[in-house]
Amino acid sequence: MAEDDPVDIAQISFYLAKPQQTFTTVLSSDKNLETRKAAKQFDFDVEGAACRFYYFETASTKSNPPWLDFVNDKIPVEHRITFGARSESPNGILLINQIDRQVGKPSDTFTFGLSEAEDLSYISAHIKGDKNVTLQGRNNLTVKVTGEKRLTWSHIIARCREFLDAFGKKDFATLFPNYKNFGQASPEEIAALDGKLLACLKAGDFADIHLGIPEFVSEESYSFSYSNHAKRENAIYAFLDVEQLQGHLKLNEITVDQLKAKRIYAYSHEEDRILSYRRWRLYNCIVFEHRLGDRYFVLSDGRWLEVEADFYASIMKFATEVLHEEPCEEAYLDIDISNLEEKQNQESVFNEEVCKRRPSAVLFDRAKLKIGSGRADKEFCDILDLTDTGRIRIIHCKPFKDSMSTNYLFAQANLYSAAFLQDQVFLDGIRAYIDAAPSPCTADYLNYIKGHIADLNAADYDVCLWLLFDRLKAKPDKVRIPLMALYELKLMHDHLHNILKFKDIVLRFVPVGKVQFTTKRKPKAKAA
Repeated sequence: MAEDDPVDIAQISFYLAKPQQTFTTVLSSDKNLETRKAAKQFDFDVEGAACRFYYFETASTKSNPPWLDFVNDKIPVEHRITFGARSESPNGILLINQIDRQVGKPSDTFTFGLSEAEDLSYISAHIKGDKNVTLQGRNNLTVKVTGEKRLTWSHIIARCREFLDAFGKKDFATLFPNYKNFGQASPEEIAALDGKLLACLKAGDFADIHLGIPEFVSEESYSFSYSNHAKRENAIYAFLDVEQLQGHLKLNEITVDQLKAKRIYAYSHEEDRILSYRRWRLYNCIVFEHRLGDRYFVLSDGRWLEVEADFYASIMKFATEVLHEEPCEEAYLDIDISNLEEKQNQESVFNEEVCKRRPSAVLFDRAKLKIGSGRADKEFCDILDLTDTGRIRIIHCKPFKDSMSTNYLFAQANLYSAAFLQDQVFLDGIRAYIDAAPSPCTADYLNYIKGHIADLNAADYDVCLWLLFDRLKAKPDKVRIPLMALYELKLMHDHLHNILKFKDIVLRFVPVGKVQFTTKRKPKAKAA
């Protein structure tokens, strides 16, 4: 192959390894690997960069998809359909060692256009000036190239040099001033912090430990399991609770390695099975915060981060002096949100019951509205309420579980509230939804919410955040909300109150009745 011959590569992942000037590029055609044949190694130079290439082949076996198992349930056992296919795929790992010299950064590359992110743990962006190149990733940088331009050796070496040069720059600090507020803990600090976490688990002291999936997962679509046995029964839980660990781990002997080896699996209600491919390390699902001396650390998504002291103080000041909390209203105390038929605790049950108790309210939960030209899958809020004092409050509800779920509530409230004031399509949809609602006060709502965004005044509305907690447990303290979630709340509050000028943002903790539905499920029998 000539040096500049085009290479047709669908996806390239750049792993910035140690030493820092080594890139690992994975060229893979199959993600479902079962076996690997011995690799072949090749060494060569390209434009001053030393390259090493490993080639290996993998094999994978495909079996019945879920829809075929579904149909097989209605087919006689002796005639059930079994699909099986074995495929082999070529794979490669390309290591590129850059020469030690200053690399000029082209003026129009590697500038991100991102929304706010507290620690940039994941990015997704185009290279500035080139919409055909997409960058995304968490622990590695995945580069996807579209269009007619194909990848060449000169191109891949140039890109690696650009990324290496950009990696050492601090330009992002001006775009993301909060990034510097979170620093990686040292190995010695991690060992000490992990030791404190283990001590709490061994002592059964769960007060400061939260357990939750490190990405948003709908509690109404999924339950969870700590196992995925092929033959034995698996326990399925309606929601995660750190106390469940006592039944699945010997906590008095627990180690960090065991926390990292243990998995939490998603159980799909729609498919009625544990999803083996949707799983997370238990360690990555733990949210824990602790001080070492006068320094504050948080464990989030498997990483220990040190929180800059002044930044931490500003969040605590916001929680204690700025954040407006009010007690739950008597009319909505202790609503049972369990659905015995579906064996789930559902936020929608709470929202519907509130609107039964207050018929004038408008239930927006599960509304299908559009923002701009987007999909019709937006809600605006859960409940819209014209109060007895003549003001409208926009109410968002979410079970108080973990940092990720609470973050989602705050981010959702931020997005919908801003779109309400700024997007005419969204406003038209909101008014049409109110007009069709069974509330006896629709005319009053429509008179209050004007028909054009230019006529809306944010100061006429209150945004309410209702966090639903288990009535059998103590009411949460707002200053004990996981720090990452409290930070997201501060960002939302600053945007809605200080910039958009909403009159008030009110936090309420609402006690609700919940049932920890726990079922035992045997794995589904495979088709004959």
